[in-house]
Amino acid sequence: MKLNLPELVNYHNQQIASRSLAKKLGITAQMLVYALDEGESISQESSSQVKLIEVLEGDLAVELADNTKETLSALDLLTIPAGQKHGLMALTRCKFLQLEL
Repeated sequence: MKLNLPELVNYHNQQIASRSLAKKLGITAQMLVYALDEGESISQESSSQVKLIEVLEGDLAVELADNTKETLSALDLLTIPAGQKHGLMALTRCKFLQLEL
């Protein structure tokens, strides 16, 4: 099955949109595509699994619990260890793929 990930979720003014792909792909891993309008953020969270974030479009800031900050652009991939708190903020309109393994 071929998917164009950025086309699976649309931007909405001052909102965050997401779409789960696990059921569509028949997998058990959590796999989501997000679209964040500029300035939108996801509060600090953590996962019991390793999280991979790949930016598809735009720029995304990631702040880790140890105050480390990473700025990701299109095609950048960031690995976040299991249990590590992190928050996300769209520096521009951005779309990203999040996979938990």
